[in-house]
Amino acid sequence: MAAKKYADDYENVITTDEKGQERKKAVYRGEYYEVALDARQIKTFRNQSLALAIAILILHVLGGFIGNLGMYEFYVSLPYVFAFLPLYFIFSGAFRIPKEQRKYHRDEISLSYNHMKNAGTALLILLLIAVVGEGVFILLSEQTLEGGMEYIFLSLEGAAAGLAFLFFRLQKHVTPVKGSSVEENSLPSIRE
Repeated sequence: MAAKKYADDYENVITTDEKGQERKKAVYRGEYYEVALDARQIKTFRNQSLALAIAILILHVLGGFIGNLGMYEFYVSLPYVFAFLPLYFIFSGAFRIPKEQRKYHRDEISLSYNHMKNAGTALLILLLIAVVGEGVFILLSEQTLEGGMEYIFLSLEGAAAGLAFLFFRLQKHVTPVKGSSVEENSLPSIRE
C-alpha cells in the first residue's frame, strides 16, 4: 500500500549494463526534503525518541498487569489497548530514520519522522483519555476505597502520559522541510 502512495515519485528507466543485459531501475524524480540536524543530532534524536518510547512502553505494560477494576470499564480499557498501535508506529518510524544527513525522499520522511510525529500525537491523546477515564472511575466507584490498585494504575498511566508529552515536544522540534525537485546537476537516486 505504501508503494502505491509514492509510485508517482519514481520513474522506471531501462538501462544496459556492461554485459549488455537490459535492467529496469526505479529513478527517484520527486521532491527532496531536508531536516535541520547534522549526523550527530540525528543519532541523538533517534536515541532520545527510542528511550522515551521504551519508557512509555514499560510503564504502559506495567499498568496492564495491575489488577484494577477500572480496566473492566470500556472508557479505560479501550484507550489502553489502542495505545499499543501508536507505540508500534513510533518504534517502526524510529528504526527507519536515516543515520546520515542528506536530502531525503518523500517516502523516507513520511515513514520515519512524520510517522513518529503523528503516532506520538495519537499516543498522547489515548493515554490522556485512559487517565481521565480512570480518574472518572475512581470518583464514581465506591470500590476504589478498598484497595490502592486504581491509584497505582493511575500513577503508571499518568507517568506514561507525561513521557508521551515529552515525546510529543521532542517531535515538534524536528520538522522536515521541502527542498527542491531533481536538479540537472545532481545525480538521480536509483533503486533496483
